[in-house]
Amino acid sequence: MSAAVREAPLTRPRVAATVVGVGAAQRMLPRLGVRDDSVLLIDARVHERHPEVSARARRAFVFEPGRESQAAVIERLRTDIRSSAPRDHIARQAWCPEIVAIGGGAVIDAAKLLRLRLLSPSTFHASRHGASLHGVSVLPTHAMRGAPRLTAIPTTLGTGSEASAVACLQESGAGARRLVVGEELRPDAVVLDALLTRTLDADAVREGAAEILLRLLGAYVGSASRDLPDRAAEALVARTAVLAAYGVRHGFDDAVREGLAVASTETHGGWALVGRAPFAAKHWYLANELSSMAQLPKVPVTLALLPAIWGRILKGDERLGSAERLSALWRVVAEHLSLPIEPVSGAVAWAERWGIRAIRVPRAAVLVASRSCARVWGGDRPALQGLREPEVLEIYATVLDDEPTVARTDRERG
Repeated sequence: MSAAVREAPLTRPRVAATVVGVGAAQRMLPRLGVRDDSVLLIDARVHERHPEVSARARRAFVFEPGRESQAAVIERLRTDIRSSAPRDHIARQAWCPEIVAIGGGAVIDAAKLLRLRLLSPSTFHASRHGASLHGVSVLPTHAMRGAPRLTAIPTTLGTGSEASAVACLQESGAGARRLVVGEELRPDAVVLDALLTRTLDADAVREGAAEILLRLLGAYVGSASRDLPDRAAEALVARTAVLAAYGVRHGFDDAVREGLAVASTETHGGWALVGRAPFAAKHWYLANELSSMAQLPKVPVTLALLPAIWGRILKGDERLGSAERLSALWRVVAEHLSLPIEPVSGAVAWAERWGIRAIRVPRAAVLVASRSCARVWGGDRPALQGLREPEVLEIYATVLDDEPTVARTDRERG
């Protein structure tokens, strides 16, 4: 064992109680301590397709992510929840003892931030302000002590929001994503129910599988070598790639989707990401800004930028990651997905063979995103430290198109 590992012991983050199984969302909630008077936040489309999961809830709040701003949703839900509380329930814990969130990453992120808003309005507003200025806002320790319990039930695959200690904060205007980070944002319980992901089409599941692999690749490539996390990442990458390859060839049945859902949660609570550099996944910040500004789906944008990002790494740009570690972990992915071993060629073939369409971005959006990315994440900021606007623009130019592009922005179709 190296001296570096001895000097910095690994500590695994708190892992949410997790239940896995077809139909578990309806069967297991009472066993997890969820009461009928708990506050239920549910995506409108999920509520329409699966009315049984909210049939017993006395306080169900149905909303459509994207129809109104995240801030407006949180304020409306806060008002509705408070007005729905019994008159004799005055204490905060009484009028909102628990929140259950059923939906995609946007619903679960809204639930995390709603919890913070209910508990401490001042901390919530300070976090929003800090994130808008610096890209990331880190919650003070114990900022959410006494917060309502949160159970997360995802209906999409890949984001892992149900198991993470991060909430994506949607800015107004162009909709740029900023981050609020704090261990206590992590949900207390997770239910992975393959019944709720049956309506995802094959494109959505492939994008979800790609997002899991990209998260593991980014953390590995952007961090120094550590024995235990590296072995865990290599094993999880291999397991995810095997599941994804089977699904691409034979279809994503309940068992495959369930396996991918479990892998997604492990990327936030397992050993594979323990001890990694805080801003290791450099591709996320580059793709996040462009997809937000251009209002395009995140995974196709990420895969479209990957050849340019990985090309710079392989030429020795260590600000974006290690060429040696990229080649090592990509080899594991490539072997299981039958892709070229050379990372840049492999990234191109990955998107093509999985049918994830090429992304072209209007010039105006590229220019705005380059400026915004360099300001929020680059320069002196830790995420893309040292990267300046011309270099960001050079990466984005690989997907430049002078014609406006219209694309699907929600991976769950229906």
